[in-house]
Amino acid sequence: MDSFIEPLYKARDLITFAWARESGAASYKIYVGVLPGTATLVEVVAGIPDVAAQVPVGRGKVVYDVDIEDVRTALSLASTVNFGNSIFYFAITYVNAVGSESALADSTVVEVPPQGILPKEMKDDPAIRRHPFVFDDENIRWVKQAGSSRGAMINDPSAFYATNTTTEYTYDGTNIATEKIYMSDATAAGSPAKLITYTYSGSDLTKKEITDSTV
Repeated sequence: MDSFIEPLYKARDLITFAWARESGAASYKIYVGVLPGTATLVEVVAGIPDVAAQVPVGRGKVVYDVDIEDVRTALSLASTVNFGNSIFYFAITYVNAVGSESALADSTVVEVPPQGILPKEMKDDPAIRRHPFVFDDENIRWVKQAGSSRGAMINDPSAFYATNTTTEYTYDGTNIATEKIYMSDATAAGSPAKLITYTYSGSDLTKKEITDSTV
């Protein structure tokens, strides 16, 4: 299953979905659940024809409206549950001309949060690699952001965009013994800082230790 279901419009009682047409599909089924993953999803709609929509919002894709009443029936939910106060998970499968259905386990599950709540962007997914994009003023183009293992954001190497920090050094007579780094606008005593301590064996650096410190 290459395509996946995509919410285009969401109200309390209705969600408009669209998805790219699947090669070899004659019709589609929509599955829904209240937990992530395909194991607990149940069928909510079947027999959706493989017809490209002509409406601007989903032109060229298959477009279908899912009603909350159908979801409540499929999942045996109370009448108070709706798209405005609950998170649901949706996926699609396709059925070919001889009636064989694609495996639900191969489908992408899409989280649809309550109405008025934005979906989570750039969430961690070990199966794929996603990067936020920012506009690079220096190079006049969009570039990917990346993060370090410690959670720091890796930015443009240009010094013009670097964070303003101050570094103080001490020496053991020959080599750098310590570095203390802190924000240049946070110089008051007690302000957070990082202390880097170096250990040497003769002229060889044998250890580098980074610890929390203060200005």
